[in-house]
Amino acid sequence: MRRTAVGWAAATLALGAVPAYADPPRPTDYRSEIVSVTPAVDGLEVSIVGGDAFIDLDAGGHEVTVPGYQGEPYLRFEADGTVSENVRSPAHFLNTSRYSQSEVPPEADAAAEPEWDVVADDGRYAWHDHRTHWMLEVPPTGLGPGDQILDSIIPITVDGAAVDIAVVSVWMAPPSRVPWIIAGALGAVLGALGAAYGGGRVRVAVMVVLVAAAAALTVGLWQTWSLPTETGPPFIDWVLPLSALVVAGAALVPRWSAFAVRSLTLVAAVQLVVWTVLRLDVLNHAILPTSAPFWLDRSLTAWAGVLSVVAVYAAGVSIVRLMYPSAPVAASTADMDEA
Repeated sequence: MRRTAVGWAAATLALGAVPAYADPPRPTDYRSEIVSVTPAVDGLEVSIVGGDAFIDLDAGGHEVTVPGYQGEPYLRFEADGTVSENVRSPAHFLNTSRYSQSEVPPEADAAAEPEWDVVADDGRYAWHDHRTHWMLEVPPTGLGPGDQILDSIIPITVDGAAVDIAVVSVWMAPPSRVPWIIAGALGAVLGALGAAYGGGRVRVAVMVVLVAAAAALTVGLWQTWSLPTETGPPFIDWVLPLSALVVAGAALVPRWSAFAVRSLTLVAAVQLVVWTVLRLDVLNHAILPTSAPFWLDRSLTAWAGVLSVVAVYAAGVSIVRLMYPSAPVAASTADMDEA
């Protein structure tokens, strides 16, 4: 019981220790794109990150100034790669969230002398810019998937010359559910067969969790590595799968008691269920904040989720049978014998 308590404490710490970000890229149904940079500037690279959430600018050695929404100096890119943000600019506060839900304090003043804070030293930076995306949580009325919902210009200054960045945003059609439904069904079948007919069924349940954790960790790390650090990719996307992988791996240590093995398996499986619940939005939104193929991200998420649910059920029923051998428990895929 003491080991089980330690396991649950570790799971709780893994959740609680993850830093909270104001507004990282999330799944969306809108795709914003840079359609032109006029006039063109050699070395200057501009792109959209997370579907429509952030604009990412690499100055390429140029001196670049990005104005805020009232024309005040907001971002400054220097030739040596230093990037600074004017923390007196109202845009500094408005850009902390996707829908500009942050309050602008009295010290924010577009007319005030800029107060520069260094935010990067490699000549590139990504930020929420509300000129690049639809600003309401409800879809635009009178439009539908396939329609253009935004057409705007972000004016910047490059080496003292005016440059316009043209952005359009399109409402994308919902994704096909076929890939992740097939993946989830396959995971359910494999998990059920493994738990029902595998030799040493506790060990089979552990292996099911290990496979699910590996799939989830792949998805989480791929997404994290796809996003610039300043966009705040949620660490929980890979911390939970990594924790589940470690806990499930610990269950394979021969010296554990039968109760400890089942408990560790349950802890790891519950972590993966939580991870899946937190990522349900990836299944029904057109654009995902990752460079991975969207169908692969959705399929692995569904697969890991279904496998973890099977493992939770199997480990839970097995623990009940171990603690209360005479208690009637319905025959199911959870009938696991000690390996």
